[in-house]
Amino acid sequence: MDKRKIMLITLTTIILLNVLASFRWNYNNFEGDMRYKTDRWTNIVWVEFYAPLASGSAMEFPLLPDSEINSYPQLESHVEKIAMSGYLVSEWLKRMKLTYLYYGINSFLIIILLLLLAMITRTRKRPTRNSELN
Repeated sequence: MDKRKIMLITLTTIILLNVLASFRWNYNNFEGDMRYKTDRWTNIVWVEFYAPLASGSAMEFPLLPDSEINSYPQLESHVEKIAMSGYLVSEWLKRMKLTYLYYGINSFLIIILLLLLAMITRTRKRPTRNSELN
């Protein structure tokens, strides 16, 4: 297979992966300090809690199916209820594994693309000294 075809396939795959990653989260509604979002890769609903005095960063928690949380006390009781079951950790790990897999594949493809670019530029015919004299 030609190096340019491999490079084109690799570049297309990188673009496709990044387009798919941009559609990973479906942001639903924002209620007070809570923002709901759905992870389309795992089909899990997450809630982002923005503390009133925080600097803009949110705490994220996966929700049990069919659970709706509208206030901080409800979120606190939800976390207390499912924290001992290991649900929070298992869903967080599933999310992080998929994220790291995406980063790994994307990095690998970018490295392949850079190597192919280096190989293509290096193997181009350079004028030799004898051909310049003629």
